[in-house]
Amino acid sequence: MTDLAGVIRSLLFRHPTESSPVPGSVELLDDGTFHVDYHDPEYVYLVTVRQVPRVRLPLDRSMPVGEVAGVPAELVQVSIANHVDVLLDAGPGPSRDAASNDFAAAYRQWERQAEPDTPPPWPGEQLGAIALAVSDDVGTSYRRVSGQTGGPGKEWQVRWSFRPTPPATAGRLTLDFTPPAGAAVRIDLPLPPASDPGTAGAVHQINPVGDET
Repeated sequence: MTDLAGVIRSLLFRHPTESSPVPGSVELLDDGTFHVDYHDPEYVYLVTVRQVPRVRLPLDRSMPVGEVAGVPAELVQVSIANHVDVLLDAGPGPSRDAASNDFAAAYRQWERQAEPDTPPPWPGEQLGAIALAVSDDVGTSYRRVSGQTGGPGKEWQVRWSFRPTPPATAGRLTLDFTPPAGAAVRIDLPLPPASDPGTAGAVHQINPVGDET
């Protein structure tokens, strides 16, 4: 007998080179709906795939959100889909350049090892020391569900995902950044109307927490 969790693992999390753990068939019924039959005597499965647009909230410019080990961190992108996606990167400057050079040297040394062990950490892992809390103007409770740091060509990037999706009644998303040292920073972003996700406005404000405007 199959179960729903096993079907989801087989469809979504199996490597393309791996065979299905249970023989069966998958048939496209219509746009986004699949009939999945593993010849279970009790069940077949209907799987619906929904395409959700990723709406980027426009920033006039990269926004400074703190500093870690002398490297400035900047908010470079916020987008909304079925979650809130926040992207940080390191701002330019001598501290970033020095740390990037140190990482490149350590990575080359690691590649030359006959039996490489754990590679050096991506420099962007330093930016993970900045805490982030997400809220909105209707009191939604957001939680961080995943994160990703670094990668070839994006060594300093940090990406965090929060859920749930902002409700249709929310008009403003607030990001509160708390670096390990220095002032906390609050950034308010207007959310697009639920009926027109492409009309998000510009940033309302960026102020150290506690300042009055």
